[in-house]
Amino acid sequence: MNKSILWLIGLLFVTSLSVVSCSETDGVEDPYANWEERNQRYIDSIATVAEANQGNEVGQWKIIRSYKLPPLGLDEKGKVNDNVYCEILEVGDGTVSPLFTDSVDVHYRGQLIPLNDGQIVTFDQSYQGELDLNAATSVGYKPSGVVTGWTSALQEMKAGDRWKLYIPYNLGYGESGYSSIPGYSILIFDLYLEKVIPLRGSGKAVDARGADAE
Repeated sequence: MNKSILWLIGLLFVTSLSVVSCSETDGVEDPYANWEERNQRYIDSIATVAEANQGNEVGQWKIIRSYKLPPLGLDEKGKVNDNVYCEILEVGDGTVSPLFTDSVDVHYRGQLIPLNDGQIVTFDQSYQGELDLNAATSVGYKPSGVVTGWTSALQEMKAGDRWKLYIPYNLGYGESGYSSIPGYSILIFDLYLEKVIPLRGSGKAVDARGADAE
C-alpha cells in the first residue's frame, strides 16, 4: 500500500473522530432520535390501553382493522399495526356512516408523538385553538382520498362523532414519510365528523344533528 493511500485513510479516520466528538459535545440532541423504535413502543402502549377499554361510550376505545385487510378468523389475532386505535371523545346523534365513495365534512388536528424535548408537533389542522363548531369552517374530503388509517376510521364514524385516532405508520405515510412528517410516524388526529354526503343519487346528506342537510 503506497504512502498516499495510508495518508488518506489516516485523514479520514481523524475526520470521523472529529465529527463524533462534535456530535457528543455540542449538546444538541436530535429530537427525532430513535424515531422508528419510539413510535413502535408508543403504538404498542396505545394498543394495550385500547384493548383493555373497548366500548361505545365517551372515554372508551374502538379498534378498527385496516379496510384493506381481510377480516380475521374466529381464533385469529392480528398485528398491532393492522389497526387504527380510536378514543371516543364525543358521541354524535347521526345514524349513517360514510361509505368509501361518499364525501364528508370534518374538523381535524393532526400531530406527532412528543419529540425528545417534549415538543408536540402539529403538522396539519383545520382550526386554531380549541374547536368551536360555531366559528370553525369544516373541510371536505372523500374517504377514498385520505390515508388508509383515516379511511378505515371514517367508515365506522357517524355524524357528530369526535374521535382521537392513533394511526400506525404503515396506515399513514409509511417508511418514507410525507413533507415535514418523518417516516415511521404515528399520526394522531383529533377528528370530528360534521356531515356525511352520500355519492350523488345514492341518498341525502346527513349532518351532525342527524338531520337532512342541503
